[in-house]
Amino acid sequence: MMIEPTVDGFLAAARLALAGASPHEAMRSLLDAAVAALHAQSGKWIEHDEDERLLISTPQLTVYHITLSPRIHYPPHEHRMPAMIGLYQGMETSFSYRRNGRALVQTQRHDHAAPCVAALPADVIHSVVNMGGARSAAIHVYFGDLTAAERSLWDLGLREERRFDNRIYFEQARRL
Repeated sequence: MMIEPTVDGFLAAARLALAGASPHEAMRSLLDAAVAALHAQSGKWIEHDEDERLLISTPQLTVYHITLSPRIHYPPHEHRMPAMIGLYQGMETSFSYRRNGRALVQTQRHDHAAPCVAALPADVIHSVVNMGGARSAAIHVYFGDLTAAERSLWDLGLREERRFDNRIYFEQARRL
């Protein structure tokens, strides 16, 4: 799938992907193409100093541009909707967890290096860290309105579950 290398072009293509008969397959194709093109450019798609920039949020679709600082571990959280991560620059490690009563137990580690696209199921609980030496860059696509979803956040000690709050999410991030 060809896309215009602009934010507006990508968002228009993402809306079309959702409207088709196989939205997850179409979104995967779109992200594969976007990641390949952006990785080949070897620059940031969008310049910003913050770790995340919200590009769109509708009842069907949320898209963020995420640039993770090196060696900062962001706390476990859930999305409660399927997601796809198009990593086009750098590295990202995702740790998966399962509930154990009120606490969490780590179950898997997934190491990703650009260019790649990773799919996350709706029920995943995960934390992320950029294990590289430079900021990473990725397009995060959520199949729903992530900004309005009722979801949880845990402390890095894996013991305290609370309602997700973006401010607390960033406050709990810790340097490795």
